[in-house]
Amino acid sequence: MITTDAVQNFLEKGGKLDYRPIHTPKGWNWELWAVQTNGTASPVISSKTGEARVFKSSDALVSFHMRIFPESEGVWVPAPKSGQDEDTE
Repeated sequence: MITTDAVQNFLEKGGKLDYRPIHTPKGWNWELWAVQTNGTASPVISSKTGEARVFKSSDALVSFHMRIFPESEGVWVPAPKSGQDEDTE
């Protein structure tokens, strides 16, 4: 388990972050996952709330990413796979 306050250390050891779209009653959000060097993944837990770290907008996701990776020129925000949104016909 990785907490948000340990993300920098996790990345320094070779880990990677993954943003995964999740559907909620209010629309799409993105959950932050930690991917270990061996490929196993688990949700990142907020050190403040003790729950999975979730971004409720793409703006929040980009802001977080730019704080963690200030030299980055951008970030890919994954969209849900087609057919995942039950509101779409």
